[in-house]
Amino acid sequence: MNIDDIWLIAVTAGKWQKNGISEAMSSGIKVLAIDADPKAEGFSIADKSLCLSLEDEDAVFKELKVLNLNYKGVVSFCSEAGMSLAARIREEFALPGPGLAMTNKLLDKGMQRKVWSENAVPGPEWAIFEDVKSATDHLMSSELPRIIKPTDSSGSRGVSKIEKQSDIISAVNKAFEFSRSGRVIIESFMTGTEFTVEVLIIDGIVNVLAVTEKKKVEGTKGTVARELATSDRPFAIINKISKTVIQAFKSLGYNEGPGHAEVILCDDDFIGMVEVAGRGGGFMVFDKFIPAVSGVNIAKLTALQSVGMPIQIIEIKKNAAVLRFFPSRSGTIRAINGFQKANEIDGVECDYFVSIGDALLSATTDGDRLGYVLSWAQSPAIAQKLADQAESYISFEIL
Repeated sequence: MNIDDIWLIAVTAGKWQKNGISEAMSSGIKVLAIDADPKAEGFSIADKSLCLSLEDEDAVFKELKVLNLNYKGVVSFCSEAGMSLAARIREEFALPGPGLAMTNKLLDKGMQRKVWSENAVPGPEWAIFEDVKSATDHLMSSELPRIIKPTDSSGSRGVSKIEKQSDIISAVNKAFEFSRSGRVIIESFMTGTEFTVEVLIIDGIVNVLAVTEKKKVEGTKGTVARELATSDRPFAIINKISKTVIQAFKSLGYNEGPGHAEVILCDDDFIGMVEVAGRGGGFMVFDKFIPAVSGVNIAKLTALQSVGMPIQIIEIKKNAAVLRFFPSRSGTIRAINGFQKANEIDGVECDYFVSIGDALLSATTDGDRLGYVLSWAQSPAIAQKLADQAESYISFEIL
């Protein structure tokens, strides 16, 4: 394919999409970015941009047809919010990649559970509910703890761990509040450690690029991530996790594109699927963590794949890395200290997301973060030491 005058439509153009847009453009692909936010960071670098509601597909189609560019692909690099519109654009303009039916499977946790149950992919007991009363009645008669979440949200929005009956009503209301479809899923609680798995699927082959162990923010009942880190668990465990995720993606029929998965390694070494998504992980997982661990520029390969160009992965490295976040706390930011000194450490990169004067609440979702530290090294232990050293320099004064 001649890359001259090839256009990629990037659906959503926020902070975590900007690197993907940049990598596409550095490969010679022109990018048209779409976002509802006029201040979306990707607009500043894209060749063209459209500030439109992602829900108003008629307006989007109209503007795309008026522009009449040489569209060869569309992508939502690591944004759940952009996946449905991207799928509808593919179908309207006959572009490569997952259509709406496939995308719905990648977005809807209830559909995933159904497919996995039919294909013996391991996971918890589960049930879907479409009204508050039936969900509440089910929980009142269930053995706790249970997990409740919308079937169609991301970033821990609307997710609760219910440990006692007095938690039930607020948790059910919260789950329905964040559900666009009006459906929630209730699952048995899998006791163990959560892992994330990042993949790039090429011609039906699921390439596992990173397997990371999660640590959670205290006080959020295990629903908000504090750290992702390369695990030092035995190879047999990591291999079992990888195979379970490969089975999960294959059973859904997702054959091309990036993927993000979450699984639980239970105390008896049972591997239980939590969910998958047909996009890259947000908050620097896609653009920084995966390249640091695997040596694979997944953003560039995803851009090329999205416009129908053949891609391949030459080598997947096995480096170690830590991605650690500073969770939000209630109050107003008065000072931010230590980032310059921390960035002087070899093998460390860090930055903050907030500004002095910002009013904050305590962390309840993965988006409630003050900043991050990313460290990389030859072993998990060294990567952890580097992250600890960097964190020791950093402070947020919040009053």
